[in-house]
This record gives sequence, C-alpha cells and structure tokens, in this order.
Amino acid sequence: MMRIMKQGTGLVMGVGLLLLCGAAVSANTTNYEPTWESLGNYEAPEWYEDAKLGFWVHWGVYSVPAFKGDHAAEWYGRRMYQKDGQSQFNRAYAQHRHHLDKYGDPAEFGYKDFIPMFKAENFDADLWADLCIRGGAKFFTMMGVHHDSFCLWDTKLSKWNSVNMGPKRDLVNEMAKAVRKRGLKFGVSNHSAWNYMFFQWNHINQYDAKNPANQDLYGNPVYPKELAEARFREGETRGEWFERARNTVTPSQRDLDRWLARTKELADMYQPDLYYFDWGMNPPAFESRRKEFAAHYYNNAIRFGQGAFGSPNVVLNYKNGSTFKPGSAVRDFERGGMDQIAGMAWQTDDCVYDDHNWGYVPDTPIKPTNQIVDQLMDIISKRGVLMLSFAPKPDGTFPEEQKTMMYELGDWLEACGEAVYSTRPYVVHGVVGEQWGKRNEHGVKLYESTIEDVRFTRNKANSVLYATMLKWPGEKLVLETFKGVDLSGVKFVSLLGTDGELLWEQTEAGLEIQLTKEPSYGMAYPIRIEFETRIPAPAKTMPRGERK
Repeated sequence: MMRIMKQGTGLVMGVGLLLLCGAAVSANTTNYEPTWESLGNYEAPEWYEDAKLGFWVHWGVYSVPAFKGDHAAEWYGRRMYQKDGQSQFNRAYAQHRHHLDKYGDPAEFGYKDFIPMFKAENFDADLWADLCIRGGAKFFTMMGVHHDSFCLWDTKLSKWNSVNMGPKRDLVNEMAKAVRKRGLKFGVSNHSAWNYMFFQWNHINQYDAKNPANQDLYGNPVYPKELAEARFREGETRGEWFERARNTVTPSQRDLDRWLARTKELADMYQPDLYYFDWGMNPPAFESRRKEFAAHYYNNAIRFGQGAFGSPNVVLNYKNGSTFKPGSAVRDFERGGMDQIAGMAWQTDDCVYDDHNWGYVPDTPIKPTNQIVDQLMDIISKRGVLMLSFAPKPDGTFPEEQKTMMYELGDWLEACGEAVYSTRPYVVHGVVGEQWGKRNEHGVKLYESTIEDVRFTRNKANSVLYATMLKWPGEKLVLETFKGVDLSGVKFVSLLGTDGELLWEQTEAGLEIQLTKEPSYGMAYPIRIEFETRIPAPAKTMPRGERK
C-alpha cells in the first residue's frame, strides 16, 4: 500500500500544474493497468503465507514414454527429434536412440502419436485431493499445459487437448472441483511460453512439425536463415549454446498471440487462486503480453470478489528475475531459494526426484521425506512457500513410494505443524550448517542437515518462537542466538509432538535446553518457546550461520 500512497502524494503535488495545462487527472486505484507502475501495487495473500506447503504434479503426454535419458522425462518430446551431431557431445540424445529402438523413426511415429496412449483411465480427482490433504498441503496446483502445448483443459482455442483426445476428460476442471470441495486453494501451471523452442529439433530436422496441421501443437517459430547456428559449436558449453539459440530462435506472432489467448482462457475458465509460470516467457517479445495477462488476472480476482486493488488475493508466480518487476508478483525459484529473509513472500518449486527429472519414470528413487521436511523448514524460515511436485503414472495413479512420502509428510505435520502453518520469520532465520546447500553431480542443491542446523519461525502474535532442530543433537540444545539476551520472559519450553515441559537455563553460551528422548516422528524437531509478552530480539553479534 505504500506505493499507492506515494502515487497519491505525487498526484497532489502536481495537480495544480496539470489543471493549468488543461490535462485530465486520472489515478486508477480500482483496477490494474498493464504497466509496471500499476502492477507494482501488489501484495501476496495472507492465505498463501499461512499455507507454507502446496502439492503440484508433472503429468501429461510425456508420462507415456516415461523415459528421461540424458535430461528429463517431461522433455522427451524435445530430445526424441535430436539426431547425431546436434548435441553438445556430438551424438544423439538417449531419448532419440530410445525412440528409434522402441517406437521407430520419429518421421513415422511422432510425439503426437503418444496422445492416444495417454488415457488417464484410473485418474480420480477426489483421491488426488484427499492425498493432498493427507500430505498436509494447503493448496494444489494442477498442470494445465507443459512445453508440449497439449492442454489438459477444455480449451476452445486448440484441438490438442485432453477433452478432444487421449483421456477425453477436462482434467483441470475435475481437479479444481475436487480441491475446492475440500476447502483447499487451487492453482494452475502453464509452461507453454517455451513451446516455440521446445520442438526446435522437430522443425530443424523436418519431421512431423513440417505438416501445417500439427503446428498448433509444435509451434510456428522463426528460425535464423542458417539452421546450423542452432547446432553446438566446437568447445561451446551447453549454457553458451542455449543463450545463443534463444537469441536466434524467436517466437512468431502466432506463438505469442496464442500463448496470451490460452493463458487468459485458463484463468477465465477456472479462476485459479495461484497461477504458476515456467521461465519460457522471459524473452523481451513477451513483455507486453506478460503485463497484459497480469493485469487481466488481478482484475479477474477483483471482479469475482476475491480481493481488491493492491491486494487481489491471488498468486502469480514468475521464475526469472527480470520477467516481472519486484513487488508486482511472487518470485519463484526452481530447486533453489532465498539465502536470507525476504521482504515479501516467495516460492520454491521442487520435485520428489533429486535430479533434473520431473515427470514419471518407473523405478526412479525419490528423496527421503526428512530431506523434504528440512527443506520446508529452511524455506519458511525466510518467508518462503514450498510447492512440491509429484509425478503420476499415465493412468493417473501415483507410484507407491510417492504416496508413502505424502503419508510420512502428513504425519510429521500432524505432530509439528504448529511450527509451520500460519507462522512468520523471526528476526534471523536460523543457524546454518556447513553442509547445507551443496550441489550434487547434477548441479541440484542438496539440503543435507547436521546437528548445527536450526531454523526459526514464530507465531503471528510474536509471542511463541519455534526453534526447529533439523537433526537430533543429543542431550541438549544450545541456542547461541540468545547469548546475552534477557530471557526472564520465557514462560514455557516444550518439544512439539511430546508431552511435558523441558528444563532450560540461560548460560554464558546462550539458551541451553535439556532434551529428553528423541520423538518417534524422527525428523525435524521443533522446540516451542513461549514468552510472557513478545519474543526478544537477538544480540547484535550472531553466529556465522545466522548472517547467511
């Protein structure tokens, strides 16, 4: 709201001059306009900051081949067309070789030919919504469309959708009804902006994308005259190639216009509480359409009574830092996040798999639940929200190990959710161990905790502090954060999920809490510290980890 007040101040100061010049005075504070100045009057909803955890799915046509090869299963439609000499390693991608072996020449069996095999015959929206609740999530985000441009809703703008083909069902609508019936918030996920680049090798190699009848699925991009420019140069890294290819392969006006039209349609038909975008809309060609959609989405929320100008009560996610101006939407980080407490709510999107893969692949290990819990506590300690993606099978069922994770996550939240839901960050987010945030061989950050790792959250009244130990430290916990702090206001100390009071004392080292037996839930242990009035601020000198 401060931005609105500043606008008003500037208007008053200049009103006399404007009237003398005969100009009309206009300050629209009822609806959003497609400008960064107008869109900057936004704040994230309280329900979102209270929720902390949402579930999400990567599910679509790519779930049928379910083969990740060199990259990710959901990118199968891109890699299956990529031949020898068209990769950084001067060889065909594993998906292309796999496709030749199992399905034949992509000229004869293209990505479109997987669509009849995507039947979703065992999909049960009510069961999915129940699993979301069982797992402790407060919102559910449904995949609307991935890079492949196959829409999972009853779009009137393309024949390539799940009502006309494949499942013959409006999957988005079924999930929206089931989720809202249970009192959860509902989101949609849209990755279609990058469709113009996604089937790049299909276009270059003149497979089934050359048929105009298929271009609504495969896109209609503008390529440079020299197609060889899309190939890797000698000694070029993948990142260098990608940047060059992105700057030379551009979306056509048709691609841009159909993205905006379908993006608006998805918002209009289902009025989602959250709208997630992948990074494909960051090229400059999309900027005017990004602003137009944001204004449209926020104004829809106002029109349908969800919120008002300045606080539309919906979430619009953007991934790249330059895609939206700070404060105009909610920043999202793929498999990453902030390293300190943020000025407004933000989001991490992550997956149950621990590599680059997001779509279903049989017999692929998933992360241990305790790692997800540790990551969640780190995120919310810095004012973030976790949107965790699962990978259903093409028939609409979840692998057993993914359901087990949901159960385990839900059980932990049942015992310890007081330290999670409706909390806010403390003055410092915690003490961070040396192992936290290191990357694996895939470049993905690992959230491996040690007994050093503690994360802080607090209640909204700022009278209860939760110090969550990510590993069980043994007989006592020493919080150096409170070294030299007046703790005379401490009223009660306990461990969530257990009965009774914990013994504590203030020493020269800080706040020392005596621990009893490790709780049976066995991961992330929140100490509840209740104060008579307000939680005191820490001393100015803090441990190294707290300054991260």
